[in-house]
Amino acid sequence: MVKRNETVKDFYDRSYKKLFSHPGFVKYLLQGFVRMKWVELIDFDKITLQRVSFIDRLFEKKEADLIWKLPLKEGSEIYLYLLLEFQSNVDKNMPLRFASYILNLYASELHKSKNKKLPAVFPLLLYNGKPRWYAAKSLQEMVELAHPSLREYLFRFKYFTIDIGSFSKRSLVKLKNNLVSAIFLLENARNENELEDVLEEIIGIVKSEMDANLVATFGDWFEMLMKRATNTEIKIKEIISQGSEHTMLVETLQEIQKKWVDKGWKNGLQEGMQKGIQKGKRDGIQEGIIKTAMRLLKEGFDVNLIARVTGLSVKEIEKLKKDLG
Repeated sequence: MVKRNETVKDFYDRSYKKLFSHPGFVKYLLQGFVRMKWVELIDFDKITLQRVSFIDRLFEKKEADLIWKLPLKEGSEIYLYLLLEFQSNVDKNMPLRFASYILNLYASELHKSKNKKLPAVFPLLLYNGKPRWYAAKSLQEMVELAHPSLREYLFRFKYFTIDIGSFSKRSLVKLKNNLVSAIFLLENARNENELEDVLEEIIGIVKSEMDANLVATFGDWFEMLMKRATNTEIKIKEIISQGSEHTMLVETLQEIQKKWVDKGWKNGLQEGMQKGIQKGKRDGIQEGIIKTAMRLLKEGFDVNLIARVTGLSVKEIEKLKKDLG
C-alpha cells in the first residue's frame, strides 16, 4: 500500500529496495542486463544481502542502496553495490558518490579483518529518472589532467549504469522469462495505450515464472505501482491464494488489460490532474493552475505533459521548475 503524502522518489526507493532485496530479482537483473563473463560464474544459490551500515560524511543524504555478497563457483567472491537512483535530474557527482560509498565499505571490511585482502566491488546504478543518464561514468572524467604524465596516478574508478528508460519494448521482450524485464516494461509505459500494449507480454512472463515467492513479490510491487499511478486499488494478496499464485495474478493482469482504457491510467492519472486544475481554478484560476503545475513538477511529471494538462506554456513551466530549484 502506498503511504499518504509519499513522494514519487520515496515510493520508488521503498518499492525497489524491497524488490531487489530478493535474490531472485538480483539474479534476473544481472543475468538480463549485465552482460559480463563474471556473472556466469556466480553461485546464485549462495548470494547474501549484507547488513552494512556506515556514515558517509560527504553524502549524508543517501539514496536507497543495497550491498550483496556474490560468491563465485570457483570459491572467490564479489560485492555488488546496487545504488537505486530515482529522481528527475541527473547527478553529475555520481562517480564521486560511488567512490565514497565503496571506500567506506572497504574501511568497514578492514575493521573486521586487517589481514584480509579487500573484495572486488561491482558498482551498479539502477536509474529511473526522466532524462537519459548523461553524467560521467568514471571518476577520471571529473579530474582536470594538468599533464599526461599524471594519468597513471589518477583514481581509476567507474560504475555500471542501467538506465531503465533507455530500453525499447523490443529489447525487453527479447529477455524471455525475466521478471525484471516485466518491471521495466511497466515502468516505460507512459500512457494507457502503451500499458495495454505491454500487458500481454507481461502476462506471458508471469505465466513462465516457476518461483511462487518471486511472483508474490512482483504482485506486491505491481499493487503499489497501480495505486501510485492510477489510484486503483488492487488487492493482490487477497486474490492470490496458496498454490494458485500464477493463475490468479495472470487473471488479474488480463482483467486490467480489458478494462484499462476505460478505468485505468486515464481516470486515475489524467483525471486526477484535471481535478487538481479544477480545484485550482475555483481557488483563483491562474494561481490555482500554477500551484497545480508546481505540485506536478515536484512529483516528477514531464514538462510537456504538464503543459498539455494545465494550459501553461512550456516556457512558463520551465521557469517554475527553475524557481523550485
